[in-house]
Amino acid sequence: MVVNRLVPDVALVAVTEDAGTDRSLRDFLKNAGLRLVDEGPADVVVVLISVAAVDDPEWREQVEQHQDVRLVPVRIDGVRSSRAPEHLRPINWVTLDPASPVTAFGTVLVAALSDPEQMRELRDLRGQTEAWIRASRGPEHLIADHRQAAEAHGLMAVLREDGYIDTSGPVGEFVETSYRHTAQKRTKKRRRRIVGTVLAVAMLLFAAAVLPRILKTKGTDFNALVSFGDPASARVMPEWMSLQSASLLLRGNAQQKVLARQTLASLLSVPWSLRGPAIGIEGRREAVDGVASLPGGRRVALMVRDVSTNVENLALYDVHEGTVPWQLPLGPGYMTIDAGPDGRTVVAVGKRDVAVVDTWSRKVRRLARTEGANATVRMTRRGDVILAEAHRLLVGSSTHGRFHTVGGRYDSLLSVEPTTDGGARALVTAGPGRYQLLNALTGAVLASADTGKPILTAGAVAPDEAYAVFMGADRQMWTMRPGRSPAPTGIAVPERTTTVGLLAKDRVVVGGQDQPTHVIRLTDGSDLGVVCRDMPQLDILVMSSYGDLLGCRGPYGLTFWQAPAGPRHALAGDRLHTGIRAAHGSVVVQSSGDSVHMELTGHGEATMKLFTTDVEALALSPDGSQVVAATARGDVAVVSLWTSDGYAREVARWHVPGGRSAVAVGWSGSAPLVRTAGNEVWQVPGCPGCTTDQGIVARLKERLSGCWTTRQLNNVDDDTRRALGVTQCRPLPEPEED
Repeated sequence: MVVNRLVPDVALVAVTEDAGTDRSLRDFLKNAGLRLVDEGPADVVVVLISVAAVDDPEWREQVEQHQDVRLVPVRIDGVRSSRAPEHLRPINWVTLDPASPVTAFGTVLVAALSDPEQMRELRDLRGQTEAWIRASRGPEHLIADHRQAAEAHGLMAVLREDGYIDTSGPVGEFVETSYRHTAQKRTKKRRRRIVGTVLAVAMLLFAAAVLPRILKTKGTDFNALVSFGDPASARVMPEWMSLQSASLLLRGNAQQKVLARQTLASLLSVPWSLRGPAIGIEGRREAVDGVASLPGGRRVALMVRDVSTNVENLALYDVHEGTVPWQLPLGPGYMTIDAGPDGRTVVAVGKRDVAVVDTWSRKVRRLARTEGANATVRMTRRGDVILAEAHRLLVGSSTHGRFHTVGGRYDSLLSVEPTTDGGARALVTAGPGRYQLLNALTGAVLASADTGKPILTAGAVAPDEAYAVFMGADRQMWTMRPGRSPAPTGIAVPERTTTVGLLAKDRVVVGGQDQPTHVIRLTDGSDLGVVCRDMPQLDILVMSSYGDLLGCRGPYGLTFWQAPAGPRHALAGDRLHTGIRAAHGSVVVQSSGDSVHMELTGHGEATMKLFTTDVEALALSPDGSQVVAATARGDVAVVSLWTSDGYAREVARWHVPGGRSAVAVGWSGSAPLVRTAGNEVWQVPGCPGCTTDQGIVARLKERLSGCWTTRQLNNVDDDTRRALGVTQCRPLPEPEED
């Protein structure tokens, strides 16, 4: 077999009593072409385990230092595995036969040349398995994507064939159950796609007939046409596709408008990015070093660095309009910023002072601080300013400064945030796996946890309650609250996670490198949705102290998203309906199995198959133009009963997070609702007003945010830009003089 991978550096850990085996194994590995290292980092550590070794404190200390690399345990004698360090026990041991040592040595060589990516994936699977078991093996904690389940299934087969890693037991059961579960779901999806394929073929025949005439129309945007119906493009850039489609809806011929309505109906209810500031236009060398949301969720303070001079400038960015009206110079050396509760005060921390900026008058005051290390600045709702350095907290006033140290020294800072009660809390570590929740104004320890050294160190504090989340040694998320023992959540965390944030009402945001950023409900682990989709290399999550606006910072930009909301309790004003028939004026809708039959005076009758299971409840909107329907499995659909071209059209499809059963549906104004068995009410993503072209344009104008580059606006005519209020990005204004 040819091993096509880099040859790793290998270290051996052994006691003096096993020196003979140590020398023989070293000679064998050297002759095989491996490089042995005695000092410095190693890719693989071979641990020789014997009765003498497990009782040697120095040997144990060396083994404990090598938890983040590939380990290959080799049993020298009859030592029991229970006497070995705990993190060595789950790994299959190589047992040395004195009569034939070369067999064991060959196994060690194969293990050393194993794929490290497979080891990382196996650790992830073990963490997910533990979370699944803690959640009583519920299906909502299985691998949800069939492709990922198939990859895990293949990985287990490879590792079983290699024979040096134990893949039996709960991990194998978890992967096998996930694979079967997703395969069943995939089969059902394929059946539904048969119907979709028939419709697609009909659309292709239609396009073949009308496309030559469409292409003859002056100004046709061919890029928009070819992207219709492409789910991948819709998921990645729904706002751009909608903009291009609107151009056809407003200026196209009849055939183009039909296609545009279909595309817009499928996109206007899905989550979109709010986009972000345009930095570095026209060759400008700029970088965003700080972000802070102001109350109201519309304006954001930015600290923009002029790369050529290293001078930091403060700017205000309008999230919806995509404009920056001014920049104010702060000077070099500023690190982070935060915004006060009055909507006008922004603080920025530098190495020698704290700048307090009044954004209304654009005046800057400087508060002295003892020159120190880098710090994160936070401002409470009462006007206190917190400087969170790497190992200590300092507190002062936004009026007078007078910063002083509070509490004791900590090992590292994970999170510090203002809270809705006017205070602030911080999450710090006091050592590997030792977490503390602090009152950031006094330094007092509110809660602590010692759960063992984790693979990754990340966590966050809640804005509305006194608790924090952190990553445990078992690769799942834990909570820590005053007066309670630390508790696992059953939520497995991917190993590439780099940033975590907490939102009000028990929602946690988890993101990282090359993985989707999910908003998860802590109470049950249900996935509320994906944010930061346009920032695949996510470095920092910027949480707002005043709402659900999220900032997604990566190496190449900054964008904003509105976090998905969780459920609420039913209110007296909610119009919820449990029946399968509803009427409003001349409109009557009634379900039959998995379909909905509609009778509209003046518009005829129509039947739409919405689900693969029976409709549990349906309800008409207050104006009778739309219907919301749901199943006992939690599937929800919203249909516009008529549109400008005379067709009934599905405008939204959704699934209740966690798979809860829907028992009733209804409306709150123009927003569709669904109530689950636990009496929780969820607002369903909808498309209010999407029954006419004017309503579609108005909804699109409401959804579009930020500015657009010249390339993005290619083939979007001036009339469309004016109708939607779309603006082209401009360079940031020059900083004002002091």
